[in-house]
Amino acid sequence: MNTITVLLYYLYKCIRRTTSYALCFTFLVSVSGCTSIVPQQAASKDERIAFFRTKADKVLQKIDSKHGPGLVVWVEVDGKVAYNKSAGFANKIKTLPIDENTVFKLASVSKPLTATVVLQLADAGLLNIEDPATKWLSDLPSDWSNMTVKDLLTHRSGIPDYIKRIDISKVHELDGLTNLQLLERWKNDPRLNFSPGTDVEYSNSNYVLLAEIVAKVCNTSFAKCLRQRMFTPLGMNHTRTESEAAISGETLALNYAENTLTNGITLFTEGPIGISSSVSDAAKWLQAYQAGKIISKETVDLMTTPASPIPVNESLERYGMGWFLPAVNSPQGSYAHSGQQDGYRTLIRANLMKNVNYIILSNGGDLLEPERNELWYWIQQSFEKFP
Repeated sequence: MNTITVLLYYLYKCIRRTTSYALCFTFLVSVSGCTSIVPQQAASKDERIAFFRTKADKVLQKIDSKHGPGLVVWVEVDGKVAYNKSAGFANKIKTLPIDENTVFKLASVSKPLTATVVLQLADAGLLNIEDPATKWLSDLPSDWSNMTVKDLLTHRSGIPDYIKRIDISKVHELDGLTNLQLLERWKNDPRLNFSPGTDVEYSNSNYVLLAEIVAKVCNTSFAKCLRQRMFTPLGMNHTRTESEAAISGETLALNYAENTLTNGITLFTEGPIGISSSVSDAAKWLQAYQAGKIISKETVDLMTTPASPIPVNESLERYGMGWFLPAVNSPQGSYAHSGQQDGYRTLIRANLMKNVNYIILSNGGDLLEPERNELWYWIQQSFEKFP
C-alpha cells in the first residue's frame, strides 16, 4: 500500500468516526507533512522503534504547545515497553500534567475488564456462561428467560442499547442513571430487538446485566468484586469504579472536550462503562491478562474468538467476549476495544501476530482527534504494517 493510499484510508476512517471534516483534513495535512515513511522492507525492529519515537515525540510536543488537554500513550513491542509518554494537562487550573498514573474514565474499554471478571468466575466454577441470566437476576422480565450469560458477553441478547436509544424528549429522566434504575426500567419495557442468540447487535445494556450478575455471584458489589479479584491482586492502585470514592492522592484527568456530557446527562451505570484507570494500571492488566494470570490462557482464547460471523459494527468487525475482533478475511490475531464517553477517548489493542500492544488515553474529546489519529497512524505504520 503506497503512502497516498494509506493517507486516504485514514482520512476515510476519520470521517467515519466524526462529523468534523475540518478535524479530519487537519489530520491528513499533519500526517502528509511527515513525508518520511518507515522503510518497512528493510527496517529492523530497533529502527522502527526509533522511527516511531521520533514521530510520537513530535505529536506530543504539538499537544504540549497548546497548554490544554492531552493524552498518554504506551506501546509494548516483543514484551518490552518501547514508548510510555504523555502530554497536556490533567488539570489546567492547577497545571497538573498528565503522567502514567493519571486516572481517566475508560469508557467502553471497561468492557474487557467486566468480561474478564465474568470469565474468571466461570473458571472458578462459580457460574457457567451457558446459565440463563434469570438464574442470577430473578427479577428480569420473564420474556428474557432464554437469554444466557454468553449472549450478554457476545452482544447476542437483543436488549436495546440504553445509551444509543435515548429519547431526547425524555433525556432529563435519565440524568444520574444507575444500574438498579435501569433494571427497573426494563421491567416496565422488556421489548427486545431480536430473540436472544439469533443475531448480533452491540449494546451497552448487556454489560450492565453482566455487572449485576458479577455482584450476585460474588455476593458483594460489582466494585468490591473487581477490587478483590483483579485490582488489588494486580497492584492496580490507580483504578476504581464510578461508585467508589476517589483514590487517595488521585490525579483525575478532567474532561476538557467541547461536549462534556453524553446526550446532556451524566450516567452512573457500571459494567459497559464506569471504570477509571491509568495507563500504568491498564498496562499491568493487559500483561497479566495475556500471561494467564487473571484467567486461563484457554479462556483468553475463548474471549478472543469470534462468537458469530455476523459483523457487530459498520467496520465489519466481529465480537468475541469483551473484544472487537478483525472482520472476515482480515488478518487474524488481534483484539481491541475503544471507548468514548463525554470528553474521554480510550483505546487498548493487542496484535499477537506482530507482538505489539498499545494503549492511548485522552481527555480532550474531538479537540485532540487529529493528534490521536496521527499517533495511531504511526503505531500501525511502525509496528503493524511491516511484512
